[in-house]
Amino acid sequence: MDQQHRQIERQDGDEAIAALMRVAIYKRAKAVAAFPIVVALCAAAVAMTLPVRYDATAVIQIDPRQKSKPATPDTTGHELKQETIDAEVSAVTSAPVLRTAIDVLHLDNDPEFTPRGPSSWLSRTLGSSPTQDIEAALASRLSVSRMRNTLLVGIRMSSGDPTKSARIANAVAASYLKEWSATKSSAETAATMLGQRLKDDLDGDGIVSQSERVFASFLAQYAQNSEVPGPSIVTAAVPPREATAARPARTAAIAFAVAALAAAGLALLLEIRTSTRASRVRSAFACPRMTALPMIEARDATSSRACRFVLAEPEGAYAEAVRETCRELEKRRSGSPSRLTLVVSALSGEGAECLASNIAHQYAVAGHTPLLIDADFRTATLTQQLAGNSASGFLDRMAGRKLVAGAILRDCATGLHFLPACGPSPIPIPVRDILRSKAFADAIAALRKDFVTIVMAAPPLLKADDARILADLADDIVFVTAWQKTPKRVARQALSKIAGCQAKIVGAALTDIAAREDTAIMSLYEVLAEMKAVAPRRIFKAHAA
Repeated sequence: MDQQHRQIERQDGDEAIAALMRVAIYKRAKAVAAFPIVVALCAAAVAMTLPVRYDATAVIQIDPRQKSKPATPDTTGHELKQETIDAEVSAVTSAPVLRTAIDVLHLDNDPEFTPRGPSSWLSRTLGSSPTQDIEAALASRLSVSRMRNTLLVGIRMSSGDPTKSARIANAVAASYLKEWSATKSSAETAATMLGQRLKDDLDGDGIVSQSERVFASFLAQYAQNSEVPGPSIVTAAVPPREATAARPARTAAIAFAVAALAAAGLALLLEIRTSTRASRVRSAFACPRMTALPMIEARDATSSRACRFVLAEPEGAYAEAVRETCRELEKRRSGSPSRLTLVVSALSGEGAECLASNIAHQYAVAGHTPLLIDADFRTATLTQQLAGNSASGFLDRMAGRKLVAGAILRDCATGLHFLPACGPSPIPIPVRDILRSKAFADAIAALRKDFVTIVMAAPPLLKADDARILADLADDIVFVTAWQKTPKRVARQALSKIAGCQAKIVGAALTDIAAREDTAIMSLYEVLAEMKAVAPRRIFKAHAA
């Protein structure tokens, strides 16, 4: 039964991943289609601009006696044969073979193999000798490989001159045969000397060691192979008539396939990184996701219109997100006589003031009599947008030891009550002292008796300790964060400042989310903006004011 449940869960997980992939690719279909096409065109253009090359191939047969070597218990005959062939293939490109070919053809005077300009200077800087540079240049143009399962090895040389490519391929093949013959002659000389020593040691007086006797027995056992000829050239290289094709079509096809896979993977990564699923929000901030608020245009973000979006665009996505937030808040009211909701963010410019104002305006439109308080006493942003000409505010009344209710303004059109942060006159008492005073707590308690619904716009958590003090007086806390702009680490750092009020946090409201349906196709500009938003960026440490 458990195995059946695991199988069902695995199938559900696979279906979820497939659905996520479909949505990710569909939303970014323009970019997913455009990227492989651009990459394929660039790859074809590069292939067409490559220099013309001529390939000539010489075919040699390696020593056929190698296949007669016996297999040991640890290796099969096929493995031993393959190891022997690999060793001979490596010998073709060994330094002595290449050096001989270079000397015969005088390639050290050939500009094609002699480093020039910056490459020559770099070689001298790295301590490489001219001889090593020429050998490396020749080896980079050589391609040595076994031909299927035979004892034939192809030596292919690539050069800009067809005659030169054939001449070098034949020279390398001849140099390999010469090197092999020299090695073979040395081995035969050693065997002859050992045989002579064995004849001189007929009485076994110890001139020949026991290991030499064993080696001599192996020579005697396989002596029949010594008459078989060594490696030879089967086919000499001839100058090719046509250059090796660059194959731009094939190159473009491969580049298109690779780029298409990369684009699909990037689309899935962007979907995962920008997704506002509840599980991701809870994992990031340890609190539920309340709503996602669409991005406000720059021309409206700092105006009074943004503070009244639910009135300016009641049918818009932003207004619907605000109504969703209000519904979540109402679920926690539970018949309380008064409810104070604190709207706070980690940094400035994340839209906390705007959301607080729109929540209060939505309550007013719904028939409540809400009170909106601008509690950002240091910058008074909301006061400047809604009541820039106010003569006094919360701080003024507190400093003058007067009832704060005397500074409340009322909007006749909606019935919203607004308490500005302060007036234009400077306040002689530090803000922190006012917030920590008993008079401030008493003032909040008095406002609770007059208003059932109070929405307070708090200053950023990482700007000062004001929001932490206000959080102790609130019933509910709405944490506002720019999901695709504010680093998650910074947001978590801000939430840690009000960790003692964790139970009061209703959820996270995500701002600056693209205002579109999940199935809508994004433009190329929007995909680029999305990539920029999720790209790693330097995180600056926030300092308290």
